[in-house]
Amino acid sequence: MGFRNLWLRLPSFIRLRIYHILIKVGLRLYEPTGSHRCYKLPFNLYAKFGGNVFIAEADAMRYISSHTTAPVPSVVDAIPVPTGAFIVMTGLPGTEMFDRLQRMSTSELALLAQDLKASFEQIRSLPPPTSGPRVSGFGGGNFRCFRIDSDPIGPFATEGDFYQYIYEHAWATERERLEHIAQKVHSTPYKLCLTHNDLAPHNILLDGNNRLSGIVDWECCAWMPEYWEYTRSCYVRDGYTQWLHLMGEVFGTWPEELAVEKEFWYCNDPW
Repeated sequence: MGFRNLWLRLPSFIRLRIYHILIKVGLRLYEPTGSHRCYKLPFNLYAKFGGNVFIAEADAMRYISSHTTAPVPSVVDAIPVPTGAFIVMTGLPGTEMFDRLQRMSTSELALLAQDLKASFEQIRSLPPPTSGPRVSGFGGGNFRCFRIDSDPIGPFATEGDFYQYIYEHAWATERERLEHIAQKVHSTPYKLCLTHNDLAPHNILLDGNNRLSGIVDWECCAWMPEYWEYTRSCYVRDGYTQWLHLMGEVFGTWPEELAVEKEFWYCNDPW
């Protein structure tokens, strides 16, 4: 029996106490992560906990790790706590993309698109649940989507229920117009795909050669219509040309769906 198995046999309150000690050590040793819910620990570990951190995030990373070669963190421990969950995971090599995209050569951009596409094609090919809600978090429960609401939403029995929720969260004065604009897209049957649902430059890690080394922050992971990963990644990034081009290379472009989504962006305040 390995050390990890022995460690996980300890009562959760003891493990939590040790993790909190490691957080204090990490705060002395490392720079802040930029998130008040994520902390770097010794031994190349990270802890994530706080409001709206749920076990489903850990379950999603475990599932992706075991069924694809996509570079996601390995979950070491996931403990239910009153606020949701306390997740401990391994760190990944590389640094956050941020503005490195703007300084990449054409060949570097092509290789990065190739890396991302290879990972997301595997993730998007994972079969959705055969029963239960259609649009839902990874485990069939609610999920976060900062394009729609700052609080968890769903789950939704059908895509129609999901779209109805979106209408209800748009400005009341615009709903009739939005229903008319979105009629074709929202009546089209789409494949459901496992979706990161918050893909952004700070959630993509690159190595020193600008190759993909990690995809992190899976708290919004959900089963969504297949176009959603693309349109969600474009959210409020109209001027970021390199990013929009990269997302089109990875997911293909969905012009009609993006045009509809943009109308909703201007008529919805998730905060």
